[in-house]
Amino acid sequence: MPPSQRSTILIVDDDPGVTQSFARMLALEGYDVHTALNAQTALRDVDTSSPDAILLDLRMPLVDGLAFLRQLRARENQRETPVAIITGDYFVDDTVTSALRELGATIYLKPLWLEDLVDITRRLLGPNPDRSLSVRRLNLLLVDDCVAERDLYEAALATDFNILTAARGDEGVSVATRAHPDAIVLDVMMPGIDGWETCTRIKSHPDTEDIPVILLTGADDRDLSQHAMAVGASVLLRKPCPTDQLRATIHAVVTKH
Repeated sequence: MPPSQRSTILIVDDDPGVTQSFARMLALEGYDVHTALNAQTALRDVDTSSPDAILLDLRMPLVDGLAFLRQLRARENQRETPVAIITGDYFVDDTVTSALRELGATIYLKPLWLEDLVDITRRLLGPNPDRSLSVRRLNLLLVDDCVAERDLYEAALATDFNILTAARGDEGVSVATRAHPDAIVLDVMMPGIDGWETCTRIKSHPDTEDIPVILLTGADDRDLSQHAMAVGASVLLRKPCPTDQLRATIHAVVTKH
């Protein structure tokens, strides 16, 4: 999408591990992410980039989150910028909490998973179309002959993706050719045309060769990863695959692709 349509998120935390982790997660969702390890750097970024929302740590050396927020609100063009305080401090003083809320900040507690972070960011941006993220929902094709597994993944991923399904390899090739999804999750062990052959056919067709394919297998064989690369798959995941891992992998292969 054009950069002008992307919402800019500023992450302010003195822990580089936190800023890097949060930045990776939000970048996968299509946000333009800036990071700062201290309040001074963050304020300089605010002056140059004018972020759409800020994720702010509370406990930072020299200038803490509350002091930063006061300096931020002193800027006329930053009095309404939405701010979320992300802290691991479960015992924030009531006076500090009140001051943060008076300055328009909402408090959330660490640790945060991907879904939590994305939900907080979307809440900050709100329904205003000029400030919300204009990201097209990805179309995902699930190909698996096991109804239970297919239904499980469909239910878990439907909040993030438009789901297409196929119960056989040949049906998966047909749906992929017709619908051209953004990514395909493909079971290896299927009767008839298995996942290997299905992936080979998808990657051999000019209309579908550019679609990233994620293979799922219950087998534990190191050579399978090489086989997956040989047939054109982006990655091979082992079953049972946690839905959080699968969701993150889908976003990663689509972004990389």
